[in-house]
Amino acid sequence: MSLNQDFWKKALTESYAAIEKLTGVFLVTQGKERKPNIMTIGWMQGGIIWGRPIISVLVRPSRFSYIHIEENPFFTVCVPTENMKKEINWCGSASGATVDKFKSTAFTPIYNENFSVPVIKECPIYFECRIVQKTKVIETNFIPEIIHEYYSSGDFHSVYYGEIVRVKI
Repeated sequence: MSLNQDFWKKALTESYAAIEKLTGVFLVTQGKERKPNIMTIGWMQGGIIWGRPIISVLVRPSRFSYIHIEENPFFTVCVPTENMKKEINWCGSASGATVDKFKSTAFTPIYNENFSVPVIKECPIYFECRIVQKTKVIETNFIPEIIHEYYSSGDFHSVYYGEIVRVKI
């Protein structure tokens, strides 16, 4: 593991706090020859898997971010501040298929060296991740209560496991 474990663990702790307090963090994706897109996510997991620092995120096929993350195996997770509550709510309800979320929020996309997906400049904490594994959620692997509560429409997530390659806190 090349990243300082205490450093990225502290950043993950801040991410979880943002999900609890603000209801989400930002997932940024960018497909081939497409503008970057911001999506609010409320489900995220981090830790060590396969001896690597990993963040896993879930994206439904119905989301505009899905085609981005399928086309480009990189994503960023950006942790908002308390004064971004309006943007958290809006990025979780507007579709990037019809609106440029960077322009609409006045967020600034910043591309770091050797990484194809931007971070949000205004977010004090971010993770840059390279997908090392992805899997589809399978209906028959759930108890009925979860299917009823989260998948009644049949729009099952894909789970993306991204190795953290850079973190800023």
